[in-house]
Amino acid sequence: MKPVDSLAEKLQVLLQQGGLPASRLSPRDRSRLQGLLHAGVLQEERAGAGIRVVVKDTAALQTFVDKNYPSGLCGEREGEALPSRARAVADLRDSKKAKGKCPATVLLRGFRGCMLNAGADSLEVAAWTARAGVAAVARDRLSTWTFSGIVAIVENLEVFWNIEKISQKVDLALFSEGRLDQKILDWFASPAMEGARIIHFGDYDPVGLDEYLRYKEACPGKIELYSPSNLEELICKYGKPRLLTDSASIMPRLRQTSDPEARSIIQLIDRFGAGLEQEALLIEALAKTKV
Repeated sequence: MKPVDSLAEKLQVLLQQGGLPASRLSPRDRSRLQGLLHAGVLQEERAGAGIRVVVKDTAALQTFVDKNYPSGLCGEREGEALPSRARAVADLRDSKKAKGKCPATVLLRGFRGCMLNAGADSLEVAAWTARAGVAAVARDRLSTWTFSGIVAIVENLEVFWNIEKISQKVDLALFSEGRLDQKILDWFASPAMEGARIIHFGDYDPVGLDEYLRYKEACPGKIELYSPSNLEELICKYGKPRLLTDSASIMPRLRQTSDPEARSIIQLIDRFGAGLEQEALLIEALAKTKV
């Protein structure tokens, strides 16, 4: 079986062969083994023209392995069936060292009778939204559902919760949590979503525009960028210069785009020297609902 990680591979060689060339240890490996080197459990010795790390106390080295790799250097035998964080606990005593992600939850809100369909099955997103405020689907199961209508990809949570107050044209809103997961983008580009028209609601800054262009490349002819008629006024009044400094490296590439929607916003960003967080759209939208 394959060792759990790079260090486990080196430890396996040390236990089986009693030593290995010091050049095989990465700086990270050496940092993790520093206590064993200081204690004399491992020792560096000259070997010809190089240096070799040699085991001086096999029992102490095995104790170190047992402490750091509770399921052994090759990990939990049934680990393939474990979720990634549970496997990291089994192999490394640390869920934060998980590789990969557990199936993510995709939050949806629907309006005007919106529902997803999969054969004879349907998910009544609008009904769930009316009753509970939100619906959800496991990201890994999205590909089984089809939808026709206007979809909003919403970058930020507050806007997601109030999207119908900004645009009454939206049938289905999906919370992207920042950059959209590739599996969701693949779903948008699939035949299951050929009847969907997709609008990107993101920040008006380099990252938001970069995402819009990524979506457009993945789903040709299906992606639009939401741009309110008073965007210039909003950027002038609520613009945030730091949105540009935090992602300045993206701007030269964005300025090369031929996309007219992106170019018009880039021109505003350059003129005012600031980007705009999409929550600014709520200031006027929510004020209107109180009238």
